[in-house]
Amino acid sequence: MKKNTVKYIFVSTVILFILSACSFFDVSIDHAVRESDFHKNRNDLNASAIGMYEPLSQEVHKFLLWGDARADMVTTGQEIPDPYINEFVINNINPENPYTNYAGIYKTIARANRQMEKVYDVMKLDETIADRDAGAFYGEALLLRTICYYYLIRTFDKFPVITTDYAEEIRYINSVGDTISEATMNLTSDQIKGLYKFPEDKHELWTMLYNDVLTAMGLLPLNYSWNGTNLPAKERYGRVSQAAASTLAAEIALWLGEYQSASSFCDICLRNNNHSLGTSGTWATQFTNSYTSQHSMFLLGYQYDNSFETNRLMEFTSPLKEDGGKYYLKPVSHIVDKIFSDSISIFDSDIREQFSYKVMDGDTVIWKYIGIDNVLSTRPPYQSNASWHMIRSSDVYLMKAIAELRLNNYATAFNFVNFIREARGLELLSQFEIDYTNFEVMDSLIFLERTREYAFEGRRWYDLMLHSKLNGENILAKTVAKKYPLNQREQIIARLQDEKNWYIPIDPDLWD
Repeated sequence: MKKNTVKYIFVSTVILFILSACSFFDVSIDHAVRESDFHKNRNDLNASAIGMYEPLSQEVHKFLLWGDARADMVTTGQEIPDPYINEFVINNINPENPYTNYAGIYKTIARANRQMEKVYDVMKLDETIADRDAGAFYGEALLLRTICYYYLIRTFDKFPVITTDYAEEIRYINSVGDTISEATMNLTSDQIKGLYKFPEDKHELWTMLYNDVLTAMGLLPLNYSWNGTNLPAKERYGRVSQAAASTLAAEIALWLGEYQSASSFCDICLRNNNHSLGTSGTWATQFTNSYTSQHSMFLLGYQYDNSFETNRLMEFTSPLKEDGGKYYLKPVSHIVDKIFSDSISIFDSDIREQFSYKVMDGDTVIWKYIGIDNVLSTRPPYQSNASWHMIRSSDVYLMKAIAELRLNNYATAFNFVNFIREARGLELLSQFEIDYTNFEVMDSLIFLERTREYAFEGRRWYDLMLHSKLNGENILAKTVAKKYPLNQREQIIARLQDEKNWYIPIDPDLWD
C-alpha cells in the first residue's frame, strides 16, 4: 500500500460482535444454520443474497429522519414534540440520539462482504453456477454495499469502512507497513479495538464508491434473472440490478463533477425497456403496492398480507392514534404549498401533489405512507407497508437534465424536465415562454422537479447538499432556514454555513 493513501483496515465481522455492546453495532448472531452446512449451492447463495436486504428494510424511518426531517419541508407534528425527533427538526442532534444508530446499515455491509467472499467458493461446489451467475451474485453484494456507504458518506462525519469479511482471520497493516494475517480467535478484544481505524479523507471514500459501483455495473448482467425467467416482483424490484448500478454510477459521477460520465450512465438506463417514467395514473401505485413495475429500479418492499412485514412510516406520519400513528413528522405547509404550486398548468393535476401530502381533519399530513389512493382512503390500522424507494426510474431523467445543463446542452436538459412534467400530469413548458437558455432558470426548474418527485422520500437534505456542491454556494443553509420562524433564521443560517454541521455527529468517545 502506498504511504500517501488512506490505509483502510479490513475488519472481521467478529469485531461487530465484540463491539455489539455499543449501541451503534447491535449485530446478532444467528445460530439456526451452521456455517459448515451453508454456502454449498446456488440456493444457498440466493438465500444469503436475499438476507442482505433485510436489515435495511427496518431502517427506513431513520432514512426519513436523516434526509427529510432536517430539511425545509418537514417539521414535528406533535404539540409537544418527541425530544429525539425534534433534534432532527431543529438541526441540533445529540450524538447519543438513538435514531443516529447506523447498526442496520452495517449489518447489510457485513452480509454483503460475507457473500462476496463465498461466491466463488460455492461456484466450485455447484457446477450449475456459471461465471455469469457468480459475477451477478458478487456484483449484487458489491452494489448493495456501495449503496450503504453512499448513505453513510453523505450523512455522518465519522464512520468506519469495512470492505472485507474475515470470520476466520483478520488482516491488517502494522506500524511499519507490512500486511499481517492472524487468526481472529487469537486476538483479544483490546487488540482488535487497537486495529480499528477510520479513513481520514472523504475524497478517497468517494473514489472507492465510484470504482465499486463501476465494478458492480460490469459484473451485473443486463436484466439478469436470479432464479429463472419468471421472477416474482420481489426479486425483480426488491434486488439491485445493472440498471440500478448505472443510475447510482450517474449520481456519484455528479457528486464528483464528472458530468459527461453521468450523462452516459443515464443513457444506459434510458435504453433499458424494463424501466420507464410510467404515467400519472400509475404513479401512486409505487407506494400502495408492495412491489411495482415501471417506476422502481430498487425498493425496500413489505408484504403484510403474506408475512406481516411492516415499517414504521405510518407510526411516524399518521395523526390517527387508533391506527398506530404518533404524528412525529408533518409537512411544513407554507413550504410545500409553494413548491407544488405550478403557474403553468391551468388545472391542479400534479399526481405528486395529490398523493404526497394532504390536509386530514385539520392536520397537514405526509400522505405517501398512510394513504392508498389520492383521495382520502387510508391504510388499515398498523398495516404500514408502503414501499421505500432507493432508486427510481425518474432518477435517470432528472440526473440526465442536471448533467446536460452543466454540459451546456440546454435544449436536452429542458426536454428531460418536460418528460417528467408530462408523466406527472403537468402541462409542458414552452420554449417560447421559459428562458431555457438561462442557466439559473433551468437549474431551479430541474431541482424543483426533483423536490416534487421525491417529496418525503428521505432525499431532500442530500439534494440540497448536491445542489450546493454543484453551484459552489451554500444553498442548503438558506433553504432550510425558511421553515423556521423569522427570529430563528439567522441563527440557523449561521450554523449551517459551516458544512461540518451538515453531517450527523457521532459520540467522539464511542471508538476511542
